[in-house]
Amino acid sequence: MKIVKQEQKGSKVSLEVEVDYKAYLEAVDKVYKEASQSVKVAGFRQGKAPKSMLEKHFDKGAIDERAADFIMHIVYPEIIKEAKLLPVDFPVYKIISTTEEVSCLLSLDVDVEPEVILGKYKGLKAQKKEKKIEEKDLDGYIKSILEQGAVMKETSGRPAKEGDVVELDIEGAIEGTVEDDLSQRSLPILLGDNRIAPDFDANIHGMEIGAEKEFSSRLPKDYFIPRFAGKDVKFKVALIKLIERDLPDFNDEYVSKISSFKTVEEYRADLRKRFEESARFEAEAQMKDSLLETVCAESKVDIPSAILNRETDAMVDETRANLERSGLTLDGYLASRKTDMAALRAQLLTGAASRAKAKLVLRAIGEAEKVEVTEEDLQKEIEAAALESGARASDYGANQGIRGYIKDYLLRRKAMDITVRDANIK
Repeated sequence: MKIVKQEQKGSKVSLEVEVDYKAYLEAVDKVYKEASQSVKVAGFRQGKAPKSMLEKHFDKGAIDERAADFIMHIVYPEIIKEAKLLPVDFPVYKIISTTEEVSCLLSLDVDVEPEVILGKYKGLKAQKKEKKIEEKDLDGYIKSILEQGAVMKETSGRPAKEGDVVELDIEGAIEGTVEDDLSQRSLPILLGDNRIAPDFDANIHGMEIGAEKEFSSRLPKDYFIPRFAGKDVKFKVALIKLIERDLPDFNDEYVSKISSFKTVEEYRADLRKRFEESARFEAEAQMKDSLLETVCAESKVDIPSAILNRETDAMVDETRANLERSGLTLDGYLASRKTDMAALRAQLLTGAASRAKAKLVLRAIGEAEKVEVTEEDLQKEIEAAALESGARASDYGANQGIRGYIKDYLLRRKAMDITVRDANIK
């Protein structure tokens, strides 16, 4: 094998590679042998037709296309090594010419790890803003726990109030046109959640069973159906059912039932500790995000489409997993928003580009700082990851894909630690 031409434009490398004609003939023989198993030739048993007969069923272009697959399977690892490539995707290749008894010439294009021009990543300024935990934060969490244990009881003879669950028949119209997606029968809502619009629940307060009411309300700008976001809607509602919730008392007896603590004071003290730990973690994460955003803004990199597509794939998988944890499906989510996978990927593209750039920049910092991931570092992280997923560490350690992923993650984490260590943090 001989590389006769190598050019790079951005993160794409184009090469022309010359292989021995014998390698080409061997690949062509494999193509015909493979084809003989599926092509029927009159007068011959399956797989027994001679090459001369099979040649009548294929043109040279089709044969060369498959022959190139066999050749590349053998020579591509050598090409990567000799050309000093760090590919991020499979190459696009083809046979462009053959010189009988001499050589076969192939062309290939491959996306490689792009060059990162690092901006300033040392001595950056950042702030760490840790939220102060207040009693109302604890009260809000405890209220949500009590609501989960509420006893529901249908009632009548009184007006609806905050904390009740009401079932409504709703008709929503925009500029005089009734919208099906803003209309529903027997819709249950918890008064006080304001899940439809900020002032929607306030209009339901005081209504009794059988009552009807019309009012206007403006939907929030982040409304889950984008085409209605921020629009003024005229609602016509009828209250058909009223359910009151009987919440348990939050006392020592209740605490001992739901936790390992014996008193309300012990429970609240532990809850405060967990909230404060979470606040510290969140403040640290936000500070790191701010630093990384600054470094990325000052760094330049041309992100290959293969890396961008892979990051978008990861974000789609994360969206699917988050929905499944809530008992939903991605298909159902897309249908409810009257959109499709292409639109979702387009929506995720900006975030995917930011994430991809951040990873590339951190790797470049790691290289600049000559960061090393030791076998001890790797093994420790493999054991932690295996424990979290319920897998065996030996299985994780034997999987080269997982090892590579974890090693890359550790490299980036150490690079981030260097950026934080050398920053001026207030």
